[in-house]
Amino acid sequence: MGDINQVLYLKNYLPEVDGPVLEIGSKDYGSTTSFRDVYVNSDYIGLDMEGGKGVDVVQDLTEGIGHLNEKYFSLVICCSVLEHVRRPWIMADNITRIVKPGGKLYMSVPWVWRYHAYPDDYFRFSHRGIKELFPEFYWEEMLFSSTAEKEFFQIVDDTVSQVDNQLAAVQVTETGGKRKYLPYLMVNMLGTKK
Repeated sequence: MGDINQVLYLKNYLPEVDGPVLEIGSKDYGSTTSFRDVYVNSDYIGLDMEGGKGVDVVQDLTEGIGHLNEKYFSLVICCSVLEHVRRPWIMADNITRIVKPGGKLYMSVPWVWRYHAYPDDYFRFSHRGIKELFPEFYWEEMLFSSTAEKEFFQIVDDTVSQVDNQLAAVQVTETGGKRKYLPYLMVNMLGTKK
């Protein structure tokens, strides 16, 4: 399940998929938007660590791929999940195993976000951090999204991105110092397996 900007990102950059789709973190908590509705004509599997609405397969991808087939999925969606994983490098290896060559991986992770434990909260990721976790993918369409609907900002890989600093609000404190407040920003990336 994702937020409105994650769904808009997929509709814009990958409106249809030729083959099976796996959504990681698919449990419906009632406050998110369904990706399943975007790919109604695809074989769609929702995966989560525990059963519930929207979950077809229960599997912890840090413990292996279970009954999932290697090199099978045309698209894997992993939104707002990786920050909750104790060992994201292991999960990244297992995700890589199940994406077929030429298949897509949509990764959306927080770059600037509050602590939110579901069941816990461990990491924040830059676009370069995602590239390091998933070296078998070629990455494109790298965008920050904010909490405002339809608000996206391009991430430029060959230079140091200053989007977060440009969006920061600076307030003068009572002592005359300055305090910077960064906006909530998600990193959205679409990878193609080599």
